[in-house]
Amino acid sequence: RNESFAAVAPTGVGKTFFGVIFSLFLTTKSKRAYIIVPTTLLVNQIVDIIRKYSVKSGHEININETGQQEGVKYRSINVAFYHHSMKKSEREKFIKVINTSNIVITTTQFLSRHFEYLQNMVFDFIFVDDVDAILKSSKNVERILYLLGFNYDNGWKGQSKGCLMVSTATAKVGKKAELFRSLLNFDIGSSSFALRNISDLALKTVDLNSVMTILTEMGGGGIIYACNSEKAAYIYDVLKDKFKIGIVTAERKDDFQKFVDGQLDYLIGTASYYGTLVRGLDLPLRIRFVIFYGAPVFRIRIEDIENISEKMVSVLAYLFRDHEEVKKFLPLTRLNPRKLMALRMTLRKIFQWGEKKIKDKDVVVTAQEIIFPDIRTYIQGSGRTSRLYAGGITKGVSFLLENNDAILQAFINRAKYYDIEFELSEIPEIEFRRLKEEVDKTREKFKLRSEIDIIKPALFIVESPTKVKHISRFFGKPSIKIVDNIPIYEVATSRYILMITACLGHVTDLVVDRGFHGVEVNGKYVPIYSSLKKCKNCNYQFSSENTTCPKCGSSHIDDSRFRINALRKLARDTQFVIIGTDPDSEGEKISWDIKNLLAGCGEIKRAEFHEVTRKAVFQALDNLREININLVKAQIIRRIEDRWIGFILSQKLWEIFNDRNLSAGRAQTPVLGWIIKRAEEFKHKKNIAIIPEWNLVLDSDKEELEVVISLIAEEQTEKIPLPPYTTDTVLRDANLILKFPARKCMELAQDLF
Repeated sequence: RNESFAAVAPTGVGKTFFGVIFSLFLTTKSKRAYIIVPTTLLVNQIVDIIRKYSVKSGHEININETGQQEGVKYRSINVAFYHHSMKKSEREKFIKVINTSNIVITTTQFLSRHFEYLQNMVFDFIFVDDVDAILKSSKNVERILYLLGFNYDNGWKGQSKGCLMVSTATAKVGKKAELFRSLLNFDIGSSSFALRNISDLALKTVDLNSVMTILTEMGGGGIIYACNSEKAAYIYDVLKDKFKIGIVTAERKDDFQKFVDGQLDYLIGTASYYGTLVRGLDLPLRIRFVIFYGAPVFRIRIEDIENISEKMVSVLAYLFRDHEEVKKFLPLTRLNPRKLMALRMTLRKIFQWGEKKIKDKDVVVTAQEIIFPDIRTYIQGSGRTSRLYAGGITKGVSFLLENNDAILQAFINRAKYYDIEFELSEIPEIEFRRLKEEVDKTREKFKLRSEIDIIKPALFIVESPTKVKHISRFFGKPSIKIVDNIPIYEVATSRYILMITACLGHVTDLVVDRGFHGVEVNGKYVPIYSSLKKCKNCNYQFSSENTTCPKCGSSHIDDSRFRINALRKLARDTQFVIIGTDPDSEGEKISWDIKNLLAGCGEIKRAEFHEVTRKAVFQALDNLREININLVKAQIIRRIEDRWIGFILSQKLWEIFNDRNLSAGRAQTPVLGWIIKRAEEFKHKKNIAIIPEWNLVLDSDKEELEVVISLIAEEQTEKIPLPPYTTDTVLRDANLILKFPARKCMELAQDLF
């Protein structure tokens, strides 16, 4: 279908592997693929994967070469790869074969520095793993668009001739990604949930004796992350004579292959987000645990304030938002250069004054710098120990060593936003034997390759677009794509890759041109339904098969059948549908309609939640149920009553008052009758006049009384009526006045509605 998309999924679920295997598959269809990765190690890993699975599929593979061996069952696959560590002769081979290769594999740096070798090529599939590096440069985004077949001439022109897949787990998305949204119909997101089976242990120490104890007790298969390359070299020098250990840096990568082959037990690298050992390594059997020698953090010093980005200035202003000097600049909008410089100077003064009082508990402020925990690097690095496979998730252990109490506590607090709970420990307290057994047990299962469902895609349908946006934010920043003009928000949870979209309420309604107001009566009552239409010009809703609006004649009609067709396409892709319409009879009927219309597209379940909160939605997803047919029947009867009672009464009103805007509903009409009846009864009751301000009650059988009024005082006051209730104010007053919990209040509000 040539649809570009973002693979929003936690670390370790196989996004990279899927992109590589799909590229390999496309070569059998005479198509070309381009794989872009952040590190040299990943280039080599992907080449190894392609080599392995080409052999399994019976294909000859030519890597940075041309030609085909005789006697090969299928045609050959030509692969060209490049990284900066290659010898000059190997680079020359790459340049010769790049234009005739089925698969091209390079680092992001090659795309930036050597685009001239690619600029005349168009690819059927481009896989970007990981998208973070691409988004750092708007030029790289533009280069990818060129490689997909677009051209620029006072604006981007043309259509995509290929498909773009970007892999992201913790991406920070900015304006540079807007071109993907406008030209390729998808938006990049990120997951706040990490699919991980990791014991996170925090130790209030940073010393090599603790490191050596951990290495000895845990055995082989560990990675040590140092805060910088100098510290990594120091650790290596101390440990190299005591352990089979290697070091991997930007300049030195030979030890990595020795680790893969089992010649080394441990590796040392740096804890940076684009570090060689942090991104993309998929070695579930070899990497069993990691040690962070110091918590990964970002530091901003006083002297940095004049050079940091405008976005970081906004972050610092938010941190010191309660400071009187900063309040002058709030709320922060896009600042002109003069105000931006003034804010920088204000923040610098606050630093110099030694201001340390901030509300946020996940940031450390000292006299010289502000320290932010780098959770994204921690998630990526620790994620090397826990990888998804056919039988589950491998168990890993992460040891976080940090001797600064403030930094450690801030790190622990920030990690909670990502559902990571640290266990504070000391070396003597750690149950190394138990941890080793758990780690090794999952790797034994990995070798057996049993098959179970760990995480699967699901189409999650709610009623309103507002709910879609709100719910998707519970799981991180969603990836957004457009399917047949329907926005789809894609996020990852612990059990599902959710594609969240809205059905916009009812999708069917009773017809008007068959049976008795839409119901066939022949011994049985058979409601006849059609898709619900809405005029985009006057908002009139109708269910007839008209192609124009019966009220205003406009041909701009929104027909729900187009949404249903889009939902069918998505349901066939996911094979699992969760319907989360409102928890009442009307919502149940909508769910029933959608289930019937999506029949045959996959398994369909119902999710019930009474409030749009993270906790309620999570509980609903964990407790899926079938559709309650009794509630559906109740709503069907209710709608028939609307037609047979309310609709007919409305027609009477039209005839009497000659106004087709009048209506008499099945509920409003009897209520109005009750009001009229009570009014008539009131006329026959005893008249009592009450004036509460004067504490006066006038009780008499007479219809009229003579009252003498004397003016005592005169004043003029203006009273403004209270505004209508909103969700937050009704929850507040229900709790303060009636002592209702939020859940009960929302259930009552839903029943009232």
